[in-house]
Amino acid sequence: MKSDMEKILESDLLERYLIGTTSPEENIYTEDCISRYPEVKRKYTELEEDLENYTRSFAKPAPEKVKRNVIHAIRRKKRSVPRFANMAAVIAAVFCTSTIVLLYQNKLLLQKNGSVNEEIAALKSDILNTNSKLDDVKNQFLILNNPKTRKYILQGNRRAKNLKTVAYIDPVEKLSMINVVSLPELPEEQVFQMWAEVNGEMISLGILENTQNKLLSIPFKEEAKSYNITIEPKGGNINATEENTVASIYLR
Repeated sequence: MKSDMEKILESDLLERYLIGTTSPEENIYTEDCISRYPEVKRKYTELEEDLENYTRSFAKPAPEKVKRNVIHAIRRKKRSVPRFANMAAVIAAVFCTSTIVLLYQNKLLLQKNGSVNEEIAALKSDILNTNSKLDDVKNQFLILNNPKTRKYILQGNRRAKNLKTVAYIDPVEKLSMINVVSLPELPEEQVFQMWAEVNGEMISLGILENTQNKLLSIPFKEEAKSYNITIEPKGGNINATEENTVASIYLR
């Protein structure tokens, strides 16, 4: 389970807190994390500096027209107090408008940054999925082309006559794969689960699904004495229900 520090650093909560788009509950949570975790405080400080630098990069001199209007307003007033009051009002209005524009631009930038981060996360996920598929293809090539690979056919008993699976064991590369050729229909609340017998104990190798003759990786068990398939409750079981065994084969 991820800690609060990991959660807040991997989310966009600090960015949203900085631009004021968080809820009161999120504000309390964020401020608590900033005070408790130096890493979070450091990240928040970096974001503040980035925002300040970005704001400065957009700072521009006041337009000439605005300058002329300010000077004109000063010259029209002869009294010192009203003159300075008007000048302050004009400057304040210009500053306020500029600040609002910059804050809006900053908000858009941070929102865009959040979208970019989401795209990067999605891209990383795609890369991991692609690498996983490449590993599966590589393992399939190794296991099918190794002359020392052993092939075991598991066929169902009278309780699952149409069950047929083929297991491939490569003791050299320590790879195990299974090809589910056919599986009979089971009630919705039941599944087929595969087990390896290791030192007299049944170790789960996962739930079987009808994958239409596709090779799937299963955990390699070096000391396995047999492979077994049982009928278990939906979601699988921690311990094998041996009286519900529908297929078994002893390994050479």
